[in-house]
Amino acid sequence: MLLTAGGIYVLGEWLAITWPQLGTSGLQLLVWGFVVSTVLLIHATLCINSLAHHYGSRDFDTDDQSRNNLFLSIITLGEGWHNNHHYYAGSTRQGFYWWQIDVTYYLLKIMSWLGIVWGLKPIPARVYDVSKIAQARKQRKPAKTGAPTIHSKESP
Repeated sequence: MLLTAGGIYVLGEWLAITWPQLGTSGLQLLVWGFVVSTVLLIHATLCINSLAHHYGSRDFDTDDQSRNNLFLSIITLGEGWHNNHHYYAGSTRQGFYWWQIDVTYYLLKIMSWLGIVWGLKPIPARVYDVSKIAQARKQRKPAKTGAPTIHSKESP
């Protein structure tokens, strides 16, 4: 960590000498490029580990209180789909559906096309099936078997 901070400071000083029109310095780059970014990263991580267990929707029945939250997903580039992650943590993707924005996954997908990363683990079909069952159960839709039921208008 100190090596990274030192490198950023040296880069800032080099930029100040090489391109003074940028108006930057080693201290300025150290504060904004290392300290502030590190603090924001830690806050985002802690935000997910606390708020994503209290606010949002639950697409999967898990043993914890994890939730999916669009707002948290936007500010953390996809980490807000926390219930998905807790249900199936083995996937590269946290946003399981097209409408669940997951910028981190999109970047990993682009890097896989370029050959920089490989072995991205997809979401198995069984995970989607479980989610559909859970959503149907929440809506309490009766199964359509074709046979008359107590609630059917076709019963005699």
